[in-house]
Amino acid sequence: MLDMVVIIAGNSYATNKAVINCFDATMDFPGLEVGARVTPVLAALMQAGFTLVDFDGNDNVTTYFLIKEESSASCTPLNAVAGRLNTEVTVQTGAGTESGLLLLIGSNVIELLEPSGDILLIPASSIESVI
Repeated sequence: MLDMVVIIAGNSYATNKAVINCFDATMDFPGLEVGARVTPVLAALMQAGFTLVDFDGNDNVTTYFLIKEESSASCTPLNAVAGRLNTEVTVQTGAGTESGLLLLIGSNVIELLEPSGDILLIPASSIESVI
């Protein structure tokens, strides 16, 4: 899915600020509200992965068009543990082999309960294989 944001910001030379007059977005985003200063909102959107595709303006208003494309489903080490919650797994990493009960699959980490009772977090970037 593609997220899009169109912002129309009014330029005020009296206050030396550009504030959001109106916007249209396919999602909710903190700070994206009428009256907000446009510069920090644009910076936050870009930090969140949006790309400024186009902008145009005159002395009174500037229109910004931003998009954020959903990353394509790629091969990730976490695919190897999908559907295996609460089962025993053995994970090979560059630091060695770890085994335990798979408690959590996060966006970039897994959590194992080792036989000793210790909880181990393994970053997805460290996973070489899963048995």
